[in-house]
Amino acid sequence: MITYNYEHFKNDLQPLSTQCEAFQPDTILGVARGGVTLAHALSMSLEVRNLQSIRVESYDGDSRRESVSVLGKCDLTQSKRVLVVDDIVDSGHTLAALMPILSSEYPNCDFKIATLFTKPTALLQPDFCLHEAHEWIEFFWERDFLKAGSL
Repeated sequence: MITYNYEHFKNDLQPLSTQCEAFQPDTILGVARGGVTLAHALSMSLEVRNLQSIRVESYDGDSRRESVSVLGKCDLTQSKRVLVVDDIVDSGHTLAALMPILSSEYPNCDFKIATLFTKPTALLQPDFCLHEAHEWIEFFWERDFLKAGSL
């Protein structure tokens, strides 16, 4: 297991932001929950005020579900270039379920995916990414904000 702490995050934000700049997103869509912290940081770094989120669930703790649930809605009617942000593309099931829905609902949008990590065996790969993952990653936002005794 790899522990991904705030220092890693802070050091990775600018290189990932630089990768995403050429796309010139007008909207950032964070995949809740894992992608929301990164989506917020990228919205600040890229100066994109239209920050939204959508809840997609494919894991319960560290166990993958049989099916992916897409919950909630986002409003991309005024968007042209949407950066979909998640922390990791692990199996790829989450984004493989979400992207066709977004493309169908918003056919006039150009979608790109940004993540910190990806696994080479994932069903799909992000357009922008910094690291290849080969083991489980524990992100600081999954650990550091828990109530005392919750670990």
